[in-house]
Amino acid sequence: MTGELYLDPQRAAAGGRKLSMVGADLVSINNSTVADIAMTSEGRPWGNDDIGAAFQKNYAPLLQQFTEAFGNIARYVEGIGEAAVATVDDNMNADARAGDTIQQAYRT
Repeated sequence: MTGELYLDPQRAAAGGRKLSMVGADLVSINNSTVADIAMTSEGRPWGNDDIGAAFQKNYAPLLQQFTEAFGNIARYVEGIGEAAVATVDDNMNADARAGDTIQQAYRT
């Protein structure tokens, strides 16, 4: 029937928790490895000669875009996992309230 939701709450919540953990791992990578790459790049290990300057000109904007995108994606993945768990809880609570309302209606 259209509009019905068949939810395996344990499986859905476990999937949301796993997704959230993956997001947390990505945030950790962003705060460590990606941050280390960005910090090391500030020292221009490729040098300051003409070739190094040309490399820096192209590399710096790309590095900034990458670090921003990686951090955003990491937070989004973590947030989607948390939202999935909250959605499962919300659906289960709504179902329980609806069941209580129906039972009360039949009692009166």
